[in-house]
Amino acid sequence: MKKKILISLDRIKYPNSGLGRVSIDFMNEVIKNEEFEFTFLVPKGFEKKIPSMRTVSLTFFRRFFSGYMQSFDLVHIIHQLPAYSISKAPKLILTVHDLNFLYTKNEKKRIKYRKRIQKIINTAHVLSFISEFTKNDCLKNLTIPANKKLRVIHNGSGELKNPSSHPSWCPDSPFLFSVGVFLDKKNFHTLVPFLKLLPDTYKLVIAGDCSTRYGERIHKLINENQLEGRIVLPGMITEAEKSYLYHQSEAFVFPSIAEGFGLPVIEAMSVGKPVFCSEKTSLKEIGSRFAYFWKSFDPDQMIKVFTEGMKDFKQHPQKKEEQIKYAQSFTWQKNAAEYIQLYNELLTQ
Repeated sequence: MKKKILISLDRIKYPNSGLGRVSIDFMNEVIKNEEFEFTFLVPKGFEKKIPSMRTVSLTFFRRFFSGYMQSFDLVHIIHQLPAYSISKAPKLILTVHDLNFLYTKNEKKRIKYRKRIQKIINTAHVLSFISEFTKNDCLKNLTIPANKKLRVIHNGSGELKNPSSHPSWCPDSPFLFSVGVFLDKKNFHTLVPFLKLLPDTYKLVIAGDCSTRYGERIHKLINENQLEGRIVLPGMITEAEKSYLYHQSEAFVFPSIAEGFGLPVIEAMSVGKPVFCSEKTSLKEIGSRFAYFWKSFDPDQMIKVFTEGMKDFKQHPQKKEEQIKYAQSFTWQKNAAEYIQLYNELLTQ
């Protein structure tokens, strides 16, 4: 009989967020494997949206009582902060994306989140990390027993086809692109004075949910600098619109200071765009030798790196081909295959 595996998809209800997108892409790839019998833990009501899959609804009762997990041979929780009990999982793989709270929260919240994650890590039989940086961050800041199995499995990146339709709100003139939920850690506010120093021909599109307190701050900053005509905040966008922006932009700019992986960097590289990002947390690792890194967010220094980087990228066309090849090595097929191998290892112990 096939071994039964339960995989959490509780963040699938946020399809335009990083974890929501990971949930969808991982599900679509891992389900192709016929070696195991997969069931997916989904938010209440979502079982009707993926009728072709075996699902377990995350009801109010199941949030507190995890006895249902005992009917599975293995449970895979694909992010480090599940808001439900996992104590009855017979064998547990926990995927850790980041410890971003260490870089964005105050001391009181850092202590709170560290205790919460430590408790979950203690329960897991295997820990997987989406980057070497995240793994090392956990080893440095948490207590992980020497005999705990650890594995680094990078996220994948899907193919970004170039849609022909031009969004009505998208600039017709050259533009830079950035994307992410508007949270302080994304550091988008540094792009406003940066853009102001660029020629007026340049515009900037920052896509993502901007109905946040930080989003309000960005709106105010744009107005104060009289850049309403040069900075576009379209809010949440579709996958097709995101793909269009990657393909049509002049460059991708990503000043984030806290990332467990940094998928947008790989997505931009996969379509051959120059990438300018911070060197904070995992971005130095994921950007590798292809990204141009901002070591300072002083506008003059950002402009200097951008100007020199754009010149370098245009003068060395082979770099574009090399970075595309590099980005294409991050696939969901590879990601799922590595997890299938990990499932086999744990189930045969």
